[in-house]
Amino acid sequence: MKRILISTLVLNLVVITAFTLNADISFQLGTKTCMAKYKGSKQGIATLLSLHDDENTAIDAFNGLPKDTCFNLLEIHQNNLRTLTCNLNSKNYEFDPNRIFSDAGIDSTLKKYNSGITKFPAAVVTQIKTFSADLLKAYGARNRSTYTISIHNNTNEGSLSLTDYIRPNKYHQEARAVFAAEGKDLDDFFLVTELNDFNYLKGLNENVVLQSDNPTDDGSLSVYCAKNKIPYINIEAEHGHKAEQVDMLKIVYGLLKIR
Repeated sequence: MKRILISTLVLNLVVITAFTLNADISFQLGTKTCMAKYKGSKQGIATLLSLHDDENTAIDAFNGLPKDTCFNLLEIHQNNLRTLTCNLNSKNYEFDPNRIFSDAGIDSTLKKYNSGITKFPAAVVTQIKTFSADLLKAYGARNRSTYTISIHNNTNEGSLSLTDYIRPNKYHQEARAVFAAEGKDLDDFFLVTELNDFNYLKGLNENVVLQSDNPTDDGSLSVYCAKNKIPYINIEAEHGHKAEQVDMLKIVYGLLKIR
């Protein structure tokens, strides 16, 4: 009788856990809500993380993958913008969700998007730090890979590209190595933290950046992963380059199969 009862409890726990992990997640940012939508299956080799709500080509690429290339996806939603909003005491505070994985990053992104404010209420910082920790926990619970993999899009109008890591500027010093592939658009590139992954992608003639061993702490997920010895890959493509980003996802799938 005890054995049957224990088995039933374990089964119920498994069912509840599976249901919870496949449900969308609601995060509170003061009076604002942020949703993390999850699409997953047992076949997914890893979970992709989409942090910017307006980078929709990456989502289209995920949805356009062939059946033999199976990833899961955790996608942030709030207002269809790059930034998220925390509202406290009837005041909005904007921030970049890819700059919240350190105290320095939170302070910097709040100053960038909320001009005229030099010191932010402790409650706002606490809300964002809690969101950051809860998001990482939710992602980790849904990611069966040792890798953290993010998907992003850029534009031709001054946003990040491989060029920024080649020419002398603030990004140039953040790269240990850069490979520009012949015939490839410089807006479509990988950023990795592992030398083996850099060499693998370079060998396939793909644009790829190997992040510095000691990158500037800007609060980004790539820097967080480097500090915590977590293998990281960013799959970055220009808005509208769905076919290119599908191919890039397929390449990472192949990489993970041999890691």
